[in-house]
Amino acid sequence: MAARKRELAAVAPARPDFLILGLAAAGFAIAAYLTGLKWMGGNAAFCLSGSGCDVVQASRYGSLLGVPTALWGVLLYAAIGALAALGLTVSRWTWAFYLAAAGVGFSIYLTAVSVLVVKATCAYCLASGAITVAILLVLLRRRAALPRRRKLSAFVPGALAAAVLVPLGAAFIYAVPAGGGSGFEGALARHLREKGAVMYGAYWCPHCAEQKALFGDAAKDIPYVECAADGVHGRPDLCEKVGVKSFPTWVMGTERRAGTQSLRALADFSKFEAPK
Repeated sequence: MAARKRELAAVAPARPDFLILGLAAAGFAIAAYLTGLKWMGGNAAFCLSGSGCDVVQASRYGSLLGVPTALWGVLLYAAIGALAALGLTVSRWTWAFYLAAAGVGFSIYLTAVSVLVVKATCAYCLASGAITVAILLVLLRRRAALPRRRKLSAFVPGALAAAVLVPLGAAFIYAVPAGGGSGFEGALARHLREKGAVMYGAYWCPHCAEQKALFGDAAKDIPYVECAADGVHGRPDLCEKVGVKSFPTWVMGTERRAGTQSLRALADFSKFEAPK
């Protein structure tokens, strides 16, 4: 009788998995929301300007390969949701399992980066990470109902590879200096310092983090003054002296520029000519 049931299950059309579909839909909504905010430059509810979510979104880790990092989450959840909607056959379960493992690995990597490097956390990002873990756990339980299933050990190598290689690939991409190389950025940073230009900002300011991220590895060479009294080497007195009202503000002699500036705008501002 048991063998007959397994045989019928093997030929019966797979039904949609509404639990996984619901989790994927929730993750999709969060990722799509963050993607829209990144593109439109807005702030998320409960994550106002200067908060952890805003700082993470404005950091260099808020984008990957020229698009918002959250957009990759949108694609991940859409793929898993589509597989769940079609019904989890063995092959679809395998693909969903590998995708969820990759999502968990990437979420762990981004959480570690936000805590250790950006030194801020985003509640929406943490929620998205929790959803990927939940999807992975549900998929593990669903394996028992699959017809003609193989041992879990047959899928572990692929899942581990996905969970490790995806964050490693992202780490490699982030290791490349922003803007396509350190030559222009480094030369511009040194030129700004030589011209007496100064960037006034605050450690909690997301737009200041975004400004520094444009320089990549050359960010350490930017002439910078910390305006927050509780920041590292904070000099609010200098900021008050030059009348800084918003962050970041670039000051060079009697000229100033407020807000995040593109590298080209800073080059024009300081009359910098790129080395040939």
